[in-house]
Amino acid sequence: MVLEGVVVSRDVIRLTPGGIETLNLTLQHQSHQLEGAHQVAVELEMNAIAFGEVAKTLNALKTGATLSVKGFLSQKNRYSTMPTLHITQFKMLNES
Repeated sequence: MVLEGVVVSRDVIRLTPGGIETLNLTLQHQSHQLEGAHQVAVELEMNAIAFGEVAKTLNALKTGATLSVKGFLSQKNRYSTMPTLHITQFKMLNES
């Protein structure tokens, strides 16, 4: 899965119990997609998480930065079915 978005919020980087860096952030996405013969405006906020080196690198970003992220969707945790995007790669599109 690839998603472009703006970082609208981010938590402080922390360590998992196993000592791996983790960073939670929220991305805001806006685009137009073709559905059938019609353009559909898409707007959403997606909770995301990164681990290890990706988390360390993302930690330097400020809110307002625009990214293209690649990763996969998973439920937030075993008690919540809310989707979370696990970022495995990213590319800066601009820095705010």
